[in-house]
Amino acid sequence: MNDDVKSKREFVQHGSTAEWIMICCLAAVFILASCTKDITINLPPAQEKLVVEGHISTGQPPYVLLSKNSDFYSTFYLDSIANFFVHDAVVIVSDGTITDTLTELFFDTAGVTVSAYIGFGIIGQEEKTYTLTVQAEGKTLTSVTTIPKANPLDSVWWQPASSENPDDTLIRLVCRYSDPTAPGNYVRYFTKVNSEPFYPGYYSTFSDDLVNGTTFNFTLDRGVNRSDSDLFNNYGLFQRGDTIGVGWYGIDRAQYDFWRTLESEINGQGNPFATPVFVQGNINGGLGIWGGYAPTYKSLIVPK
Repeated sequence: MNDDVKSKREFVQHGSTAEWIMICCLAAVFILASCTKDITINLPPAQEKLVVEGHISTGQPPYVLLSKNSDFYSTFYLDSIANFFVHDAVVIVSDGTITDTLTELFFDTAGVTVSAYIGFGIIGQEEKTYTLTVQAEGKTLTSVTTIPKANPLDSVWWQPASSENPDDTLIRLVCRYSDPTAPGNYVRYFTKVNSEPFYPGYYSTFSDDLVNGTTFNFTLDRGVNRSDSDLFNNYGLFQRGDTIGVGWYGIDRAQYDFWRTLESEINGQGNPFATPVFVQGNINGGLGIWGGYAPTYKSLIVPK
């Protein structure tokens, strides 16, 4: 066989192999494409329920925000917030001795009129139990909470955020806490910086499941304003020159479960691999939380 014929045969063989590979690839693409199907999930309308966010703190009267839920994929507009609030409800708080019917008051917030139910005949006390009853739109909701005994932080101080660059302007807040010997203590914390309001931590709750009865030091992240676009810029850190306030709030187990699961759900939004979380409220007949707070406070001025 001469070289010219051999070259032509090799060309034909190689060309046939390349064409065969291309045909197989195209076939695979068509097979995969034929297996793709658009799936439309028609979620039924959500059952309308009343939503409660109510609290009573040591030395403070109770307050309750009463609203309605909405469909998962419903369109939400800022000027429609007022439509979710429930008015003319009968909201009652009792400690077993005093029974107080709360008054609905109206507030203008960012141009939107909202309402809250405020008590004037009852004040929160440590280690007392408070029953909430709400009657609205033909429904009756009930819940019970207890204000625990306050267990304050022992002390707070600061340290440089970076051990490699101790002169950096960023600092961390450090706390010491002595947990009571009896198990079952729960805390929710907030921080305040300069003239800002108190903000809860990104994960704001603690339990003593692993630290019961011990004294230990730990760093405490700065509370977050979730509407801040720079939420994760220097997350958890403070600045030299800041005046820092820490709100350390004793809570009961039901409130711990509510805020823990709610924050897990909120923080997992947008993550396709996040596990769905069932938010654990304590409102019988509705959604939300009725919780008692036992607050204590620490403050710290960080030198520049």
